[in-house]
Amino acid sequence: MRTKSTQRIICLLTVLAITVVFSVLSFSQGTELFVKKLTTTLPEYLFKSVGTRTFSVQYIKLFEDEESKGYILKAWLFQPLTTQQTNTSFKIRAISPDGKKEYTEEIAGTRDKSYIRLPLILVILPAKYTLYVNSQVVEQPKPTTGGEVSVPIYGDKESANIKLLVRTQTGYRAIDEGEEVSKDDVIFLQVIAGTFPTGGYRIELNEPDIIYPVGKNPGKITVTGTFYKPGPGDMVTQAFTTPTKTIELGKFPAGMYEVIVDIKNLGEFRTIFNVK
Repeated sequence: MRTKSTQRIICLLTVLAITVVFSVLSFSQGTELFVKKLTTTLPEYLFKSVGTRTFSVQYIKLFEDEESKGYILKAWLFQPLTTQQTNTSFKIRAISPDGKKEYTEEIAGTRDKSYIRLPLILVILPAKYTLYVNSQVVEQPKPTTGGEVSVPIYGDKESANIKLLVRTQTGYRAIDEGEEVSKDDVIFLQVIAGTFPTGGYRIELNEPDIIYPVGKNPGKITVTGTFYKPGPGDMVTQAFTTPTKTIELGKFPAGMYEVIVDIKNLGEFRTIFNVK
């Protein structure tokens, strides 16, 4: 048997669904960013949260298809009454993948003691655009990485270094620092530890952290990891080895990207590439 609370949530979601349908129809008529205030309330457990200790955005992702995507969101800004700041509005921003187009709607916030609150709103924007509230990304899409791959060594085998690779019809090729690649190219990162007299050395990498370019700000790809050495008494191969690790980063939208690779026990490495 459904409780009154469950029935109420179902009714609210039904009303929201009807609102979304009419909003999508309005959006499809040429509006690049659709923002509508909502008068209902929803349980907190339905929301995801992003932000900092002083600024937080709570959101529900309603849908995403090839053309558009929709969110319900709200936000708060910690702003004590004693501060000199007087701005109480929030900017809802939709930014294109190449950072060249931006659509903005400004919504007035309301004072709630030491907080400025953004009321519950419905937002619909193009599927490939990134949604911001002020400077906070609501949901940053990340390319699906293919994980570790087995490829030949393209960098210097004698010393620790990194190489960026792209897939070709016949295999892979290394790209030079600052070289331009296509949005259709799949980018790979290869980390080379150098050559050692025995086996037992290995590289482990964490999931890449990717920030996309926005306007004139370049993108940044950060990869961390650890280089492990054999311990005393370990049984290892008695032959020269060159530990490497190659991972797929994926395809990227247009812009310049800085790549920072920080491997514990091995060092920090940097390079850049451009996507046209």
